[in-house]
Parts: sequence; structure tokens; C-alpha cells
Amino acid sequence: MKRNLLPLFGIALVAAVAATGAFYALLPAGGAAAAHATVLVAARDVALGATLSAEDVRAEAWTQGAPPEGALRLVSEAAGRVALRPISAGEMVRAGSLGTAGAGALAAIPPGFRAVSLHPVDSQGVVAMLQPGSHVDVQVVSVRGEVYARRLLEEVEVLQVQKGEGQRAVVTVIARPEDADRLSLADALQQIRLLARNPGDRAPGGRPAR
Repeated sequence: MKRNLLPLFGIALVAAVAATGAFYALLPAGGAAAAHATVLVAARDVALGATLSAEDVRAEAWTQGAPPEGALRLVSEAAGRVALRPISAGEMVRAGSLGTAGAGALAAIPPGFRAVSLHPVDSQGVVAMLQPGSHVDVQVVSVRGEVYARRLLEEVEVLQVQKGEGQRAVVTVIARPEDADRLSLADALQQIRLLARNPGDRAPGGRPAR
């Protein structure tokens, strides 16, 4: 009986050796494929609404399996498109973070929102710190008749900052249509100041003005 089993053991051993060899033979190919996978990362900080150039991104090897969903892999896929949110240097660039090429900064306005420009008074120090993607509270100030300072809106996102020398700065923000109307009226009839917020601060600071 034992002699009859010897051929079977021999066949099993040969099959095992062949399977092991095939397994290890496939490993270098798989490793090479992973090493050749690339993803795009930001070569430097990219502001909200900025149009990406080829110098703003770089390709890096991705060796952790399949690239994440939405990850861009070619520079040509990002160049000319608009950043829909701030992208930090070294951050992976995903399709959902970029808008249509050729649309300019307007592509960064979310559907259902509007961009409105404000002319803040005596906020030059704050304006100097602002950049696209910053968040501010908008304050209305009256120094005639009834003296007051009230917050009109909180957590307003900055789309663009124009800091002209010798002229009042212009800060364009993103707001819902009804809030954009209130901001436009306040900018025309009252003094507006901007209160800068810490990027991680999303808590309300009290009751906004009505």
C-alpha cells in the first residue's frame, strides 16, 4: 500500500513546487506594476479659484495598490482646470477638487450661491491676512445717530482678495442669494468690517444681526 502511495506523493510534491515557483514569479511583475502607478499631488499651495498650471502639480509613484478613486494621474488632467477648494502642497489632487477648464474663478462658486464684492472699512490689517478660502464674519458699523457694531453674517467664505495700493481693498465672498442681497445693501449704505476667523473655528460667535 505504501509503495502505491509513493507516486502520488511525488506528483503532489512536483505540483507544489511548480505552484510556489509560479507564485514568486508573479510577485516582481505585480511590484513593478504598482511602482509604475502614479498619482498627482500639488507641488505648492493652490488657492481656491486658481487655475492650475503644469508647474502646480507633479506625479508621484503610488505603491499602495490601486490609486484612490478620483485620483488624477496625468499632469494634462489637471492643467488648466480650476481649484474648487484650497489644495495644500503635497496633497493628492482629485477630480472632485477641480472644476472645468477655462471657467476661471467663477467655477469655484458652488451651485445655488453667488459672489458679491465688499469694500471693508478700517480692516486693512485683517484683509492683509486673507486669501481665497479664508472664512470671515461680516460686521456692519454705524457711527452716526445710533452707534452700533453688529455681525451681519458669520462663516462667509472668501473667493478673492484685491489689495490695491492707496485704494480700499475689495474682498469678494461667496453667499447664498438672500445673504448676497443683504451684503450688497450693507456695503452700499453702511460701513463694513471683516472679522477674521481661525481656519479650524466653525462655532457661531453669537446671534447675527437681523
